[in-house]
Amino acid sequence: MIQKAFSNKKKIRIIILFVSILLALPSTTATTEINIDHLSTPETVKAIFITLPTALNSKRMEEITDLTKRTEINSFIIDIRSNGRSILFRDDPETKNFLTKLHQKDIYLIARVTVFKAGWKSWHDPSDEQHWEKIAIASRHAISLGFDEINYDYVRYGAVNEPQSNTPLSERRNIINSFFQFLKREVRTRTGHPISLDIFGSTFISPQFSIGQILEDAVQNFDYIMPMPYPSHWRIGSFGLDNPAHHPYQTIFKSLTIGWNKVKDDPNCIAKLRPWIQAFHLDSSSPMKYYKYTHWHVYEQIRAAYDSGSSGWALWNARNRYEEFKINQSKIKD
Repeated sequence: MIQKAFSNKKKIRIIILFVSILLALPSTTATTEINIDHLSTPETVKAIFITLPTALNSKRMEEITDLTKRTEINSFIIDIRSNGRSILFRDDPETKNFLTKLHQKDIYLIARVTVFKAGWKSWHDPSDEQHWEKIAIASRHAISLGFDEINYDYVRYGAVNEPQSNTPLSERRNIINSFFQFLKREVRTRTGHPISLDIFGSTFISPQFSIGQILEDAVQNFDYIMPMPYPSHWRIGSFGLDNPAHHPYQTIFKSLTIGWNKVKDDPNCIAKLRPWIQAFHLDSSSPMKYYKYTHWHVYEQIRAAYDSGSSGWALWNARNRYEEFKINQSKIKD
């Protein structure tokens, strides 16, 4: 009996030792942690916009990424939050891996965040500070996953034909400006990463108190101001042009020069200019109609952006079809 008890104790000790060894071994199922190596902002950002569905389509991403090999495109602006929903691809490790592979190709990554637009017929209350917090958390999370910069769109009240607010017009500027300051503090300062803001081309030229978006306020809080002065979006006769869409250089140069001259010498201005460029087919006619945009139209806008003091540019095409503008056949030069 004594011998049997001793034998059992010995077996138990052996089992405990075996289990201890197993616990000390590295787990083969544990997720490998990916270190995030962010890229510095290029001296001249030359970006294209990418929707979330495109970013999740491996074949399309291979085609788009190939543009960076054959052109001067060096940055992607990727939609991560659309129609009020928090969307950051799939799970975090997969997202980090996706972004790391793009970084390895020296592609600067900008996350585009849709702020107050919540859908086709709905709008978040711009004064809702709980929503502010959600935006800041999503922004910081995006940076932790590997994005180098956060770009904000729809930071305003609803415009014409969009949901309207009961907030008095006299209060809207202060509310939007407070949110500007919040982003500067809670995202820019806390992460040390740049933030950029999209604004209407018309807002860039003159204050839009109805939507609360004022250029003079924005340049004090964002690293980059990204106006959308698409030639097709100006009325016939704007800037003395019979059809602005047919005169891409003059339209972009005049609109950017008028706006930037108002703020560029402001001692409180921390922003640089980086406009969106029309890379889609649309005329200035009313009602709007198809007008083919070519490589020449795109190049003329970029040339005007440089001539008006821009530090970069971003091409917008909602379908992410940039190949048709033949930017792969003739590099865009500064």
